[in-house]
Amino acid sequence: MYTLYQKDYYKQCICLGLFNCIIFGITLSYSSSESSYFNLSLILLLLSIIFVLFYLTKYLRRNLNYVIIRIDESGVVLCNKKDEGVFIPWLKIRHVIFVLDYNCSRIIIRQHNKETHYLELTKYYHCFKPKKMIKAAYEYADDKKKVMEVKDYLYSTYEDIMWNHADSTDHFSN
Repeated sequence: MYTLYQKDYYKQCICLGLFNCIIFGITLSYSSSESSYFNLSLILLLLSIIFVLFYLTKYLRRNLNYVIIRIDESGVVLCNKKDEGVFIPWLKIRHVIFVLDYNCSRIIIRQHNKETHYLELTKYYHCFKPKKMIKAAYEYADDKKKVMEVKDYLYSTYEDIMWNHADSTDHFSN
């Protein structure tokens, strides 16, 4: 089972903020107090500390932790916001498409009844491909042909992807 929680995003933001605090702290320590770099470094350090504290409070609040995506043997759960999730069993899924842009990714789930669900993975995977999520989808899908990785524009619709990639694959059909 693969599960991605909202707290993982907050954890990434905290690590990024701490990294910025360290960089600006080092810059602050090496600049003299009369230089403009000192003032800039001080302002950026304070902004980084505020950034870390903001996401730390979100991380520690339990009511903001919820499942974003879960892939298991029964199906896929997608949840954009808290208490607004949708569960789709594998029997109802026609295609699970991972759209991979240069630095972004997105998941599109198309059901047999032509209902389509989208989830932006951009803020969870900034510059990385969601390898574990794709591997879990291949592992738990009842038919491996349902799961696809497509290099396309992030904001492509399901119909655009089918139109652009129908020639290269035989199992694409509306």
